[in-house]
Amino acid sequence: MRYYQYYKWHGPFLVQLEFNDGNIRGNGDDDVGLFYVTGSYSTNDNHVILTKQYKLGTGEPHENLGHQVKINLKWNDHTQQFDGQWAVRTSKYSGQDKFELKLSKHAES
Repeated sequence: MRYYQYYKWHGPFLVQLEFNDGNIRGNGDDDVGLFYVTGSYSTNDNHVILTKQYKLGTGEPHENLGHQVKINLKWNDHTQQFDGQWAVRTSKYSGQDKFELKLSKHAES
């Protein structure tokens, strides 16, 4: 996954995601800190909605507020990835911009 903020792309960052019966969960880390991911997906319209929850006290102390990032994505056949937007609303920061999620492996358990 990668995101656009402060006039530049950040990433790509590896994240481990598990897709199960319309639900998504996982974890990873990026230049802000460690995070957990929860969300949902629809195979009807190839839509993914994620919440990225940062773990306070990890990563960059000025950026990591222990906050949530809301991510809304749709499958893009042309780029073969999920494209969309991230959004953050806290008392110290509000912003939104582009977000991309490229799936690199498929594993059945």
